[in-house]
Amino acid sequence: MEWIEDLRWYFGGIIGIGFLWFVVTSIIENRWRAVTVASGLFLPVAALGWWVLSRGFSGRPWIMPVLFFTGVLCLILLSLPLGRRTGLRIEHEPDRVDERQAIFHRFYRIRPGQPEFTSYYQKFPEKLNFDEQVRAMPALGSPGSKTFDRLASPFEVAIFDVVERITRDVDMSPEPLDPSPIHVRPERMTSRIKGFARYLGADLVGITKLNPAFIYSHIGRSPGTWGAPIELPHPYAIAIAVRMNYRMIRHAPAPPTTTETAYQYFEAARIAMLVARYIQRLGFEARAHVDGNYRVMCVPVAADAGLGELGRIGLLITPEYGPRVRLSVVTTTLPLVQDPPRVFGVQDFCSFCRKCALNCPSGSITPGDKVVHNGVEKWLNEQESCYRFWRMNGTDCSVCVKVCPYSHPDTALHRLVRWFVRRNAIARRASLFWDDLLYGRRPPTSARWPSWHAVELPQEKG
Repeated sequence: MEWIEDLRWYFGGIIGIGFLWFVVTSIIENRWRAVTVASGLFLPVAALGWWVLSRGFSGRPWIMPVLFFTGVLCLILLSLPLGRRTGLRIEHEPDRVDERQAIFHRFYRIRPGQPEFTSYYQKFPEKLNFDEQVRAMPALGSPGSKTFDRLASPFEVAIFDVVERITRDVDMSPEPLDPSPIHVRPERMTSRIKGFARYLGADLVGITKLNPAFIYSHIGRSPGTWGAPIELPHPYAIAIAVRMNYRMIRHAPAPPTTTETAYQYFEAARIAMLVARYIQRLGFEARAHVDGNYRVMCVPVAADAGLGELGRIGLLITPEYGPRVRLSVVTTTLPLVQDPPRVFGVQDFCSFCRKCALNCPSGSITPGDKVVHNGVEKWLNEQESCYRFWRMNGTDCSVCVKVCPYSHPDTALHRLVRWFVRRNAIARRASLFWDDLLYGRRPPTSARWPSWHAVELPQEKG
């Protein structure tokens, strides 16, 4: 029975290496609760197992083989493609959305005394009382908000100031360097566009045929004549995603998270504007759709382009980074090859996870079931109460992004878990159980702010 004794050492060694791998990964991520819980579970069980295996009784040699083969069977079961992995259910083609219905339009475009202001609230008088209450609150990052700090808050405001300046005029005409027609196969052009976007810093790039339903019907917040119909005769869309730094997102709903949000909006805009200009210099029409200057809805376009799926929180959930991304889109007449949408179990996982709804400080995320809205079966959340909390707190919150189990850093350990979760419904349930146990059903915000982003120190006052 020498092979059984060897198996004990091999199996014990594998478990021990796995434990150390998790502990080291958690320390690097500064996840001390996970280290404590894992150690509290593993060390007593390992000590008990060692004591049992060192006793002399007739059944002892078979304990390790049974455990080993049970573990192998569990891994096989969890790796099988089992359970539901369906995408969003579309009952009918959605109607185009008026950008004036987006909540940011009401607070960033129209002002009291403007004809647009009067026109909007004559049409929607039920929104006026709430909106006036919110307008009386401090703006994001401004004095009077809960998190305002004289030295920390200007980080986010400064970045958004620059984004506002550089993204106002993105409607440039084609100006080919060579007037002769370009004949490039769409496959080759697709590879070139994706390579350029990744070179510029994009973490994810996908291409799709532009669904007209995802083009706003009328101008609202974005530049242009307020209320003018939007015409966008571009058949292709390039979706771009940049990931947000996990260490900054962990501070949600504090200012470092909004600094990261603003910066990645800047990065997404920079990439999209450069890609669009490159296409224009080839002689084709192109337009960048970036923060504050959209003609399309980025989330459904990105989902069509294979970057991820729509989750309970109303944001795009990507397989690599969860909702921890910011998006931009380039629409164009340049012929490109379409990427297929990706379905990897988000609809199933979000149906029972509900972690974002439980942790939402404003109660804006529904813990209930999906409803059919504008032809699409999805979770419908409250944008008004969400934005009111933003203004009260002084940041863009992002607690839902922080607590989402898909948002963990893109390390080898979390990639392995995501592989199982994509394939298997049982693995999704098991992963949520361990996520709650190791990181908390209500994850605390205990990470120390970066020193350069810390609140105003006593010696800096005065």
